[in-house]
Amino acid sequence: MKRGILFFGITLILLSCSLQQTVSEHFEGKLIYSIESPGNIPDEKDSINYQVVYAKDSMLRIDSYTPIGKQIYIKHIPKNRAYILMDLGMQKVAIQTIPDTLEDSNRYVFEKKSGKKNFAGIKAKNIKVTDTHIDTTIIMNYAPEISSKYSTALKGIPGLPVKYSIYSNDMWISYRLITFEERPLNIDLFGIPSDHKIITLDEFIELLQEQ
Repeated sequence: MKRGILFFGITLILLSCSLQQTVSEHFEGKLIYSIESPGNIPDEKDSINYQVVYAKDSMLRIDSYTPIGKQIYIKHIPKNRAYILMDLGMQKVAIQTIPDTLEDSNRYVFEKKSGKKNFAGIKAKNIKVTDTHIDTTIIMNYAPEISSKYSTALKGIPGLPVKYSIYSNDMWISYRLITFEERPLNIDLFGIPSDHKIITLDEFIELLQEQ
């Protein structure tokens, strides 16, 4: 069971991995998204219902919470180099990933949709998003002034997704921006701690099989 939860958590983090189309190349701040899915019971006090994103120009960090603990995704955007930081109990690891080769770039189709909404104090445009893998179209929202590279979802969307849904593991997972803070961040947030061992994804799978 624990192994299955680990794989599911990593799948969510790597699902679309970073977006390439840019709108504004320089953004620095903190974003918090609420998360809803059939597997989650909404609870304001439970961290599993939230995702925290830190952006600093060419650096991205995403803190996700699972039933077995916290997972941190760190990416150097220009180098397309990323790591997932995890505490496995017996050791702390930084799992190497190759973000932009993990998702089919043609999965999503976007169409303009009239209308705007406000999320966490920023204006967002409506957009029709079709997931071609399951032939389903949903109205979502994005902030056109902020680059989509500061997200790990919906490859090709023309701005930062602020209200969106992703289909994974046979269920829909919905995200909504609830906090937007544009402010300076400490560069140390985007580093790999010295107590983490850098390993490949294959080595991580081997570690799980040994447990």
